[in-house]
Amino acid sequence: MTERNEHTPLDALLGAAPRGVLRHWLSLLVLTLAALGAVVFLIRFVSGEDSPYYSTPVERGNLLPLVSERGKIRGSGEVTVVSKLPGRITWISAKSDAEVEKGELLAIIDAGDVDALIADARAQLTGARSLLQAAEVAAQDTGSRLARYESVWRRSGGRAPSLNEIERARADARQADLAVSAARADVKRAELRVADAEARKAGSHVKAPVSGTLAVRHVRQGQIIAERQPLFTIAQGTAPLTIEVPLSAQPGPLEAGTPAQIRLDAAPDQVHPATLTLLRVPPAPSTAPRRAVFTLARPGPDIRPGMAATVEIRLPQRRNVLLVPDAALEFEPGSRNPQRRERIYVLDGGEPRRVYVTVGGSDGKHTEVFASGLKPGDQAIIGWRDAAAGARQPAR
Repeated sequence: MTERNEHTPLDALLGAAPRGVLRHWLSLLVLTLAALGAVVFLIRFVSGEDSPYYSTPVERGNLLPLVSERGKIRGSGEVTVVSKLPGRITWISAKSDAEVEKGELLAIIDAGDVDALIADARAQLTGARSLLQAAEVAAQDTGSRLARYESVWRRSGGRAPSLNEIERARADARQADLAVSAARADVKRAELRVADAEARKAGSHVKAPVSGTLAVRHVRQGQIIAERQPLFTIAQGTAPLTIEVPLSAQPGPLEAGTPAQIRLDAAPDQVHPATLTLLRVPPAPSTAPRRAVFTLARPGPDIRPGMAATVEIRLPQRRNVLLVPDAALEFEPGSRNPQRRERIYVLDGGEPRRVYVTVGGSDGKHTEVFASGLKPGDQAIIGWRDAAAGARQPAR
């Protein structure tokens, strides 16, 4: 008697050959477990993770660093216009990145205190001139008296007036002459004070000292300024065009001829080639960043001094380095100290653990870091899942 072959519906679905009861139930068990796994995955996907943080693994890989710094296009023969007096800017020219002519009015400074200074200086000058006039009259009187004494003394053969009277008259004449000299000096000083005060008042009308392009406006209307404060920068020429930027990221060794590309704020999609022509290193012990001057290779007529731009410098590729997202360097679970050391936070048992790092180059998305307590695969925190969770207790 032969065994009858049967096909169950499940066998037909799986395209399987006839099987026994045991294999039939094993197949059902596998399908049930797969269905439960799918349900669990779906629930997990809908409800999200329990952690309040977004995180991403630390990676080890290659990096093509990109240094990006901002600055302004500068022309040749630049002249900086400074204020001649302190005060408040009551009016300023609306021109920007435009041509100006020599003598053109650029700004007006409130000169109310200077008017009072001029009035005081003129009053002192009037008083000094009056004192000079009185001193000259006194000198003329003493001189006439001395001349009479000496004439009588000669005609009398030295008998009258007495020698003491002659000496006293001579002393009075010398003293009167000295008083005239001092009064004249006072008048000269008073005249200089008046001239200085009037020059300061004239400085309340700031005018272009040369013709050129108004490259930079350092002040705005209503701003309180100090004496000798820069107000405008005027470029007398346009070639060559340069841009100077700080190297705050410390990108490593640079040398003359390093290529870069310039993106103008007015046209960020257009790239203009440039090369490094000068690197300024502040003397020790200054902590100020280095400053790099790039010269545009072929500037078009649409590029003018004063235009804001971004310099992008690509550095040699870094290989097999530790990389974290830039967002990891910005994340802070508690209050943020602006003077903090560079650090990131990684998940350790579901809680953030702080790791201090030394920052290297960046490509705008990832940054090279150096740290003894960090390894590939560590989950670097890049943000909160719930913004309200920012009030959580400080990280350990």
